[in-house]
Amino acid sequence: MRNEKFDGVMTALCTMYNRDGSVNADMVKAHTNFCVEGGVSTVLASAGSGQYVNMTAKQREDTIKAVVAGAAGRVPVLAGILDPGLGQALENAKRAEAAGAEALVVLPPYYVTVTQEGIYDYYAELSQAVSIPIIVYNYPGRILTNVQPETLARMMREIPSIIGVKECSDYSQFLNAVRLIGDDGAVFSGSDLAFADQVLAGAKGGVIAASCVLPSQYAEIYRLAKAGDTKAAHELIFKYFALVKGLFGNGMHPSPLKYAMSLMGQEIGEWLTPVREPDEATKELLRTELERHGMLAR
Repeated sequence: MRNEKFDGVMTALCTMYNRDGSVNADMVKAHTNFCVEGGVSTVLASAGSGQYVNMTAKQREDTIKAVVAGAAGRVPVLAGILDPGLGQALENAKRAEAAGAEALVVLPPYYVTVTQEGIYDYYAELSQAVSIPIIVYNYPGRILTNVQPETLARMMREIPSIIGVKECSDYSQFLNAVRLIGDDGAVFSGSDLAFADQVLAGAKGGVIAASCVLPSQYAEIYRLAKAGDTKAAHELIFKYFALVKGLFGNGMHPSPLKYAMSLMGQEIGEWLTPVREPDEATKELLRTELERHGMLAR
């Protein structure tokens, strides 16, 4: 079902922790405010950038509540549900809704081998447990489960609360999803660097981790792409290309992202195992790029 409420730039927020592993709500609220004031359309709590799979249920709940407080009604708040199976997903989805999330971004089941019918049943059952919309999070490169465009289109036609997909597959599958879903739902970009191109090709927005660092820039990229200004949108992507690459440089997401935020003056709290500071080469690249763009804290 088409729902325009969540169109635009969705920032996949980081989570900040105290030394004892508890969530530092004040830092999370400040981070949320930085992104909202930068012009993003929606914020996403406790997903990949927020270290969902490393968190306890309480840490997730505390994070969502802090993000809701930080957003203060200015933009919608989404919550990630990245569990491998239905039991945990149902419990965490209910907690996320109770904590104030207005929609969920949900991975399909993984580790076990599932069919497309099994995936359909998974989302159908999950949709009965909560009263808020669900966006499918399709990331076959990370979890191997691949929700095919035909399945996505069917779910959006037949399950009212399934309203879209964050599509992180290859470009041909992204295009096929846009083609088959049409006006029945929304396809959201999952690529920070291909964001403008995917909006130009029909994405209604995107879940963009790099907008933790570049919120106003990504809001402008979205505006330009929606207006069909291909040249200007590409120029802006190219301007920050090296920085965005560096934010994912050493493969230890969200380590480089949080380190860059610290260089800009944001408080990032303590590192939560297994995430640690990025390697020295990545640190130097981020410092160089942020300095080049005048973004280092004074």
